[in-house]
Amino acid sequence: MTDEFIGLMAAFCAALSFGSYSVPMKGEAATRCDVDSLVFQSYKAFAVFLTSTILIYFNNILADEENAHIIDNQSSPIYNETFHKWSLADFTPWAFLSAILWVPGGTAGVYAVRRAGLAISVGIWSCVIVIISFVWGVLIFGEKQKSGPLSAVKAVSVLCIGMCGIAYFSSSEPESKKKVQRKDNQSLKEVINETTPLSSMGGDDIVTSEGDQVSLDFESFPHCGQPPHSHQTLHIHLPPLISKRTIDVPKYHLGLFFAFLNGVLAATIMIPLHYAPPHSTQGIGYSMSFGIAAMLVVLFAWLLRWIIRAIQCRSVVEGYQSLPSFHFKDMLRPGMLAGLLYSIGNLSGIVSIQKLGNFMGYSLNQSSMIISGLWGIFYYKEIPGCRNILGFILSSVIVFVGILLMGRDHQA
Repeated sequence: MTDEFIGLMAAFCAALSFGSYSVPMKGEAATRCDVDSLVFQSYKAFAVFLTSTILIYFNNILADEENAHIIDNQSSPIYNETFHKWSLADFTPWAFLSAILWVPGGTAGVYAVRRAGLAISVGIWSCVIVIISFVWGVLIFGEKQKSGPLSAVKAVSVLCIGMCGIAYFSSSEPESKKKVQRKDNQSLKEVINETTPLSSMGGDDIVTSEGDQVSLDFESFPHCGQPPHSHQTLHIHLPPLISKRTIDVPKYHLGLFFAFLNGVLAATIMIPLHYAPPHSTQGIGYSMSFGIAAMLVVLFAWLLRWIIRAIQCRSVVEGYQSLPSFHFKDMLRPGMLAGLLYSIGNLSGIVSIQKLGNFMGYSLNQSSMIISGLWGIFYYKEIPGCRNILGFILSSVIVFVGILLMGRDHQA
């Protein structure tokens, strides 16, 4: 079996895993429980920690066997470099920085998928990851471009064009559906005017919009084409010292922003890897450090959230009781599945880059956004109408071409 074949299979596995690990975030169980974003991220973190522990266990067994083989046969220590035995002495504090970026970024990603949708959220953060990673490589690590800055600008422009297409076609609705909605809105207004005089008062707390009624229909979701609560508005009360105003932000728009934020943080996660000591990054050693750090950061996040709620409730007990439920019976399986798929994608991505090189391996890994787009289109039915579906797929292909152009021009 050649390295190229192994790399291609690993890249396919990485794209499939990275493109699918967000699917349980919008699943039936998560919707029924209306699971909190940090709760779901906690399940992911535990799954990453558990997966890393299992991998390290087998890695250490293989390392012991190779060391015994080297001693008995006095052979080359190349295998010992492949299977470096990990211990707590190899733990690197740099993993904490990666975890500090990953936990809030992953939490934002969960919110984005649940409020804005799977296809557009993964499309946004995939593009942002590529662009920010490119910027980090050029500005921090001094990576050069074979054809100069102009070629890089062209690649980024192609990416932006594809991203605009993804945003447009994932938020558009077919004309037939718009006509039906206009008729339904007119009928709803006529019924309200005939049945209650309170509608003329224009109170937001009295009249519920059609979008809210549709988004709360848990019988049809997750296959109704809209995330739950996506059309609702989040009322943000500013601190009295700043202003007495209340900012109204649609949850759909907030989900798009969180998808962008997740992309920025995810693109920065692996930067500490470049500064970690070499002995702590051999093989899958850094993943073990990352798994431990992720669990500790999640615990700190919950502690911080408890303290904030205790201050708001002026009671430690009430603050604890106000924390969101973990819904162990319903969420353990989908939460662990998401974390397992993320771990498989992460490990497969590392193998594909090692076997195929940075350009081909990294580029093929980013095709995961096409996989997630297909999940969003055909499973969750987020994008209605043949025109919008074709436009979304074409835009995803344009983004992938931009990634290929950027990777081809890369010079380590």
